[in-house]
Amino acid sequence: MVIRTRNIKTKRKYFNELIIVVLAIILLSQFTSFSFFRVDLTTEKRFSISNSSREILRGLDDVVYVRVYLDGELPNDLVHFRENIKESLIEFRAYAGKNLEFEFINLYDEKDIELRNKMMGDLADKGLKVTDIQHRDSEGGLTTKIIFPGAIFSFRNVDFPVNLLKNNPALPYRENIANSVQSLEYEFIRAIKSITNTKIEKVAFIEGHGEFDFWETYDISSELSLFFQVDRGVIGGNLENVLDYKALIIARPTTRFSEADKFVLDQYLMNGGKLLFFLDPVEANEDSLISGQTYTKFRDLNIYDLLFKYGVRVSYNLVKDFQCNYKRIQTSVNNQEPRTTVLPWWYSPLVTASSENIITKGLNYIKTDYVSAIDTTAGQISGLKRTVLLSSSDTSALINNPVYISMDEVTRPPDRSVFVNSSLALAILSEGEFPSFYRNYSIPSGVAEFSIPVLNSSKHTSVFVSGDADIIRNDVHVQNNQFIPQPLGYDRDTRQTFGNKEFIMNVVNYMCDDMALISLRSREYKLRLLDVLKLRKKQEKLKWILINTLLPVLIIVLIGWLYNLRRKLKYSKKYLKI
Repeated sequence: MVIRTRNIKTKRKYFNELIIVVLAIILLSQFTSFSFFRVDLTTEKRFSISNSSREILRGLDDVVYVRVYLDGELPNDLVHFRENIKESLIEFRAYAGKNLEFEFINLYDEKDIELRNKMMGDLADKGLKVTDIQHRDSEGGLTTKIIFPGAIFSFRNVDFPVNLLKNNPALPYRENIANSVQSLEYEFIRAIKSITNTKIEKVAFIEGHGEFDFWETYDISSELSLFFQVDRGVIGGNLENVLDYKALIIARPTTRFSEADKFVLDQYLMNGGKLLFFLDPVEANEDSLISGQTYTKFRDLNIYDLLFKYGVRVSYNLVKDFQCNYKRIQTSVNNQEPRTTVLPWWYSPLVTASSENIITKGLNYIKTDYVSAIDTTAGQISGLKRTVLLSSSDTSALINNPVYISMDEVTRPPDRSVFVNSSLALAILSEGEFPSFYRNYSIPSGVAEFSIPVLNSSKHTSVFVSGDADIIRNDVHVQNNQFIPQPLGYDRDTRQTFGNKEFIMNVVNYMCDDMALISLRSREYKLRLLDVLKLRKKQEKLKWILINTLLPVLIIVLIGWLYNLRRKLKYSKKYLKI
């Protein structure tokens, strides 16, 4: 009877505990229904998005539709990349709700080859880049497939292309995949901000000093137009005409600036404007190389003293580099018929960008031509921070103007004793509060009347100076009397597309105070890869297979055995007492 009573009490105790657990679960579910939260247990918070991104997603007032063209049978690395894209979009939808929809599309589901090719052509026209992959079919054969590892973001009949796969030839393939994963939030938010933004800032390309024309800056202008209103025009000594612009871009001026225009640029900067100078201090006539040789000459622009005041010294030199692009030339051996050969051209350095700076992190090589090294002014200017964004390799040479350039250089072994310079600064960003160049001078003649006061020091702003103007210029072909601009950074000799466009867009976004967007580039995920060398050893590979398959099962069996042993000992003691 005593045993029966104790059994009833034990059952009641377990029943009460069950009721308490169920009620706790119900209360917890009710609480979480009123309070939205997500928990990310990863060290680098790879499944969390920034507060600024959450605000953008919560503020969507209509549906953003995302079509990702990365589906079907893919190599394992791209399958994992696709899953990371899907996880990111699911995380975005948790905050955007019904205002974010997405789908993954396999172009090879379309069996009509002609229609499929048309779809691929349309995607290429919209700006998605093509990638070739090797695919092994069911019979073991290898076939080459064309894929578009990117997405099209659509909002109210406006499309925005996003290329998701980074391809830096200087980095291993898996590291490129890791960089692509790291940049997903940045690329997604960049696209969403672009197509949903109602407030449009303005930037302008300055004309009137022999700068690059509309067609030579067509590609970067098109990219900028996704974020800004892009205009072109002369300064004409009129300060009030430029004050509405967030940034002014001076792309390869070839003639002298008047003092009136210099004054306008100075006071524009004093009022918080941003200035971007893409300069060729030394002129190298590429067309003259057709004859086999050319001489360089100094290009006097009457603005170098202005830049010196802003913390950047422009020098008159050219940089040669072992890390360079190739040039297609015609060669002939022993008077045989000429043939086209692609050879390294030391005057076209492939510039590396700092991996530590959020502006340049993860970028491909930057393509340059006849670039000049620049420097910061000696000493520290109060309130100014100077950052080198682009630099030469460890095997570069500095040649002072004038320089004799001959096409014979490509056929001769380079003199390695010349390539002794390292990390020459080629592009510098200067930030802070700048002193006015005209602090101790009167207003020059030719300046139009303006209603704002002349300032002797600036608000916090920035100046960017590049020692090469060609990094912003796209090639232009003429066909049937029509101009056909090529993509910025594309090299027709090597058929590679370099990181020029992305670099310039990052600089502009950074300088135009879009810190919420550019800060997303600073996020870093740890790349946890298997040691391939160890796995090539059969014994090592077998060991890890057994650890990953048998060890979890043994742990579960051990836990179960210990639980039953504890239960057996617990209840055997109770009965012994009875």
